[in-house]
Amino acid sequence: MEQSAWWLLPYALLMLVMVHAMMEFTVSLLQQRAPAGRAPIAGDELRRRLLALNDPAQPHRLVEGSDCDLEIFWATEQAPPRGRFVVGKRASTNRLRFLLDEQRHELRMNQVSQAYGCVFGLVGWLPTLEAYFSAQSGPPGQSLSKEISRTAQRAGWHVRPVVWWFQATRRGYRILELLTPAPLRRWPARRFWGILYPLSYAMGMGTILAIIGPLERDNLWILIGVSAGWWGIWGLLVWALRGFPAFWRRRRR
Repeated sequence: MEQSAWWLLPYALLMLVMVHAMMEFTVSLLQQRAPAGRAPIAGDELRRRLLALNDPAQPHRLVEGSDCDLEIFWATEQAPPRGRFVVGKRASTNRLRFLLDEQRHELRMNQVSQAYGCVFGLVGWLPTLEAYFSAQSGPPGQSLSKEISRTAQRAGWHVRPVVWWFQATRRGYRILELLTPAPLRRWPARRFWGILYPLSYAMGMGTILAIIGPLERDNLWILIGVSAGWWGIWGLLVWALRGFPAFWRRRRR
């Protein structure tokens, strides 16, 4: 920092790449693969089977999407707090997108949730002004996609949750294909992000080492402790997301 602070900009960009690669690799570990040796069916047939899962008793139906192959959409409203003079609105929307990638035989899925509200008035005798907006994108909950995932796996398709909504849209799929170098288009997502994640982390640590110069013993132990803590916490998180499987046990054939 005493020499120059310009190195912080490329280092921050490198750390953003590393964090994004971490999220993508973590989500790729949640991919559900089809049974070995099962031939995948055509995309149109899989779409028909998924639409056949709709039950008249279900409040939210699976329908053909506008920017994706299939989607589930629902919205809810909440009453504002009671008061003498209160006006406002609280609501939330959810959209599950499903994209059929026939090239890799993957069913990509993503959920976008938004919540917003604005309340103004007197709650009791207290003036109240409340406004908020939140949005999140990521893999859908297992309860929402369990039957859909099971049907896709039986059809010989892999089920891949994705982080960003555009990864589950037709236009986003085409843009990502154009931006991906041709030799990497056949790579599975787990392999690509599994290489980029530790590589970007190592480059970040290398940048720090290049800046601080020769390592002293205390600094070396600090870097070792930070790396052990980072990878330990990340490994525990992945283990929890996968349901704490007993990885030390051999699978029965």
